[in-house]
Amino acid sequence: MCVRIFTLRKALLILTVIALSVVANAQTMNTIYTFSETTSFWPQGALLEDGSGNLYGTTRGGGAYGVGTVMELSPPAVSGGAWTLTTLYSFVPYGTGGYVPVSDLVKDQAGAFYGTTYLGGDPICNCGVVYKLIPPTVKGGTWTEQQLYAFKGGSDGRLPATAALALTTTGTLYGVTMRGGTWDSGVLYQLTTKNGISYTESVLYTFGDLADGSTPSGPVMLDSTGKLYGVTSFGGAYNQGTLYKFVPPTSTTLGVESILYSFGASTTTGSYPNGNLLFDAGGDIYGVTNGGGDAAGDGVVYMLAPTKTSYTESIIYAFSTNYGTNPIGGLTWNHKTNQLYGTTSSKNMHPAGDGTVFKLSPPAVKGGAWTETTEFQFTYKINGGYPTGAVTLDTKTGDIYGTAINGGVTSCDLFCGVIWQIVSP
Repeated sequence: MCVRIFTLRKALLILTVIALSVVANAQTMNTIYTFSETTSFWPQGALLEDGSGNLYGTTRGGGAYGVGTVMELSPPAVSGGAWTLTTLYSFVPYGTGGYVPVSDLVKDQAGAFYGTTYLGGDPICNCGVVYKLIPPTVKGGTWTEQQLYAFKGGSDGRLPATAALALTTTGTLYGVTMRGGTWDSGVLYQLTTKNGISYTESVLYTFGDLADGSTPSGPVMLDSTGKLYGVTSFGGAYNQGTLYKFVPPTSTTLGVESILYSFGASTTTGSYPNGNLLFDAGGDIYGVTNGGGDAAGDGVVYMLAPTKTSYTESIIYAFSTNYGTNPIGGLTWNHKTNQLYGTTSSKNMHPAGDGTVFKLSPPAVKGGAWTETTEFQFTYKINGGYPTGAVTLDTKTGDIYGTAINGGVTSCDLFCGVIWQIVSP
């Protein structure tokens, strides 16, 4: 049971910093894999990279049964060669295992992957599951899916958000659903285990009461003290989304949720937040919104700075048609350069443009303007479109990778999607 202390902080919007924009010419974008209807298609979300440079992710369609896969993409032995796609697991549209994966993958120390599906599980509700994909004991063997929890659609939640789970060293998982709960506006849940085999779901918090956040839309982020942070796409003071914090219950205290910031105070602020959150050493929080920033609602990159009584929003960058619009996937931090990477899901300078990869470089002087560089502009039929995931940064090479859920080849009637690479952006 949780008691919510509603402390909506009326954050003050400070002077918006107008970022400079340039289009990069020197970087090389490679389409390292183009999906097809005969294998798997619709790659979604961010990719995981291991120490050998292999990339792991999911597709929403295709595989042996047409309802999604977990896949591995291995780099070529010789530079310039072809990458190799291996389907590790094909989801099954019957039984209790779940299908149509929607979350980014997380990986434990034993090499198992965890994620969620949008459908399947409970045969009555068909509301999605949390799954674990266990690696084979022998290289080249069969991966095994284990259903950890099937949502029932009532107070326990339904329809997991397209967001990665948070995994602790003890094996506890945290996640959110977009619907279900007391007000059918989503829940924050945890799955605990003592043996890594059986899991117990507990609803930590139900969203949607009064001016509370509604429809959680990003991954749950854990800080060093165990507090949980995330965003909702709706709700709050202006019904355009919130940033929330949840302090888990202890043996002597109840869990407490609080709204740290309500989006949508004006058309120039961000609205409808999505994606992950980044924290800097000073406690500032960075993220993206799918709307707001201008009258057209093209989206922003924002920073929320804590004060004694509120959070203050600064707009680092407001998107526009020529430089891509409506970011969804969140941000990736290059800690060596303090630059931020991300994607927009729509538009660019090309008539057939459908999203961009961007880089934001910090100002030389605190309070100055960030510089936006458009690293790549997708042209849909040629090299993919509608990128929805965060960027994956190879910390060894500086290369970045990602997915575009659609486009890439004109002969694919289902707009199959691509995996892309940008060398040394």
